[in-house]
Amino acid sequence: MRFDEHLHALIAACRATDGVTSLTTFGSTAASEAGRRDEWSDLDFCVFLSPGRSDDLRASWAFLPQRDHVVLEAREYDNGGVVIYDDGMLYEFGAGTPWPFSDPHRDVVIDGGDLTLTDPPALPDPAQSVRLFLAKLYIGMGRLRRGERVAANAHIRCHALTGLAEALRQRLAPEAPRSPFDPFRRLEQALPGPAARIASALDGDLGACARDLLALSREELEPDWDAFPSRAADVVAGRLGWA
Repeated sequence: MRFDEHLHALIAACRATDGVTSLTTFGSTAASEAGRRDEWSDLDFCVFLSPGRSDDLRASWAFLPQRDHVVLEAREYDNGGVVIYDDGMLYEFGAGTPWPFSDPHRDVVIDGGDLTLTDPPALPDPAQSVRLFLAKLYIGMGRLRRGERVAANAHIRCHALTGLAEALRQRLAPEAPRSPFDPFRRLEQALPGPAARIASALDGDLGACARDLLALSREELEPDWDAFPSRAADVVAGRLGWA
């Protein structure tokens, strides 16, 4: 099935399932964001359930269409899950009794009167983000030089990079459309130059990647920003032999 066919089948299945009260779609699944869809887009949605049916439906996922075509099911946290269909379509969703949600890119497809919409969370302080970037990068390089390559990769390519991406977005492209939850999403559209440099660094050796990310942070963020931790960056670079 095509994306729209999956979406229509999901809506019909939710309407036909006793105990489903509301259905909300998010991200590119929302009609207002349909222009972002491509062959790799998945269905992101939230299903709210009546208290008397919540436990049963959370266990059975009876609101999903064409279950005989599902090739993978995985549960995530208390109310989350993902399924993959035999045509490659992936559904990522939450299902349970109502909770407040704050994703700004959303469509209320079925409104059972139990929706509580809230504002997205405040973005983290970019000064805090760049300090965390520097600290996590330093930790990662310590792990690398100790021989803990798995932990080092996680610190540098994930934890440190999250802080760097957040600081770059807020300092260099504060008005660019973004997810309030994930600074990596569509970073290439917001900051094509820095994003290309980051991607190139990530493709290389881990130690060189860390050094390149530090250099990028200093070139893009340090000038004219008093909050940049210049002294700490000097100490880290010196300790790592990059001075």
